[in-house]
Amino acid sequence: MNRSVSITTQPLLGSSGPVRAHLASRSALASAPLPWVAFLLLAGLALTFAGCSSDGTTFGNIHAAPSVGVYVIQNNPASGSTAASGEILQFSTSSSGATTPLSTINYSKITSAAYLAVDGYGDIYTSASEGSSGSAILEFPVGSSNNAQPIGDIPFNSTTGLTGINGLAVDAAGDIYAAGAGYGVAGFGYSQNGSVAPDLLLPLGTQAADLTTLEFPYALAVDPKDNLYVANTASPAVSAPAPTAPIVVFAPAATGSVAPSRTLSGALTTLSFGTPQGMATDSAGNLYVTNYAAGVSSILIFERGATGNTPPLRDITGSNTQLGCVGGIALDNEGYLYVVSTATCGSTANPTVLKFSTKGNGNIAPVATFTSTAWTNADTNLSIAVY
Repeated sequence: MNRSVSITTQPLLGSSGPVRAHLASRSALASAPLPWVAFLLLAGLALTFAGCSSDGTTFGNIHAAPSVGVYVIQNNPASGSTAASGEILQFSTSSSGATTPLSTINYSKITSAAYLAVDGYGDIYTSASEGSSGSAILEFPVGSSNNAQPIGDIPFNSTTGLTGINGLAVDAAGDIYAAGAGYGVAGFGYSQNGSVAPDLLLPLGTQAADLTTLEFPYALAVDPKDNLYVANTASPAVSAPAPTAPIVVFAPAATGSVAPSRTLSGALTTLSFGTPQGMATDSAGNLYVTNYAAGVSSILIFERGATGNTPPLRDITGSNTQLGCVGGIALDNEGYLYVVSTATCGSTANPTVLKFSTKGNGNIAPVATFTSTAWTNADTNLSIAVY
């Protein structure tokens, strides 16, 4: 089983032949845990959606066009005779202050959404609850708006093995990775659609012989070489073996009971179990992590290949940053990163996007911030994606 290293020359996950052009339709191919993780652990629950957390990596336009769209989720609770609904809002990357969306995807079957990821072609992925129809990972084509129909739909059922999703990422070619407390990390090739078994599965480390050390995997990211980053924390439902690091990294195409190729852990990293909120990587393979620890939010940037007790290259934190309780993170291809923040941890109300230079460090002010009256209630994971 191969996965893409280059979207122009290498085989893809689940593809035995040369890489094919991205098609318009998948069906045509037939211990201070972060706020929302803490809530799930205390409640003994797993999310029933597909960010953040996040949101994975923004690869940018494969044609090297500038990034133009920032995507976030608006969940509308039921009110009176109006049913609950979930929407994906697109804002301009140049947005500042109070602004309005450029477009809105409001597919009529979505009652709530969580997690966002974008592939190198601009297709956008989310997990959605569809009421009595259950939940699924949905893919919408680039440029979608209004009641756009998904071109990919991987449902939660016994065949896919998806029972709930705590993290979502895609690579540049559109291979999908989902993390869940009930199964570990499942990978679906870009050509897979519908009720299909995953092409790869990194199981939970529930037995001493299991090498993955995964207990409660959540935030995911994929770098340009298809190394898979997984944020991992302890789960009350799993007794052994104990997780070894808050971020574990698996080699491309890793599947089955395999050990991580490297880990990030230790006092110098400033990471602890449950503190990473979201992850993304840039074109050079550097890792960006939104982190919330001891009441303080930060954005940590680790160099490519960082392993063990390695300090971050840069650490954006302090009162000037305006970081509240952080969630998802995404990068554009122009040297900027974007995070979602709220004033109150555990709250999804009145979210804000903060934009920083990827070269930023220390107690710096954001380059720009924006809010919107159309965006008043984010998803639990404060998800974000950029294309």
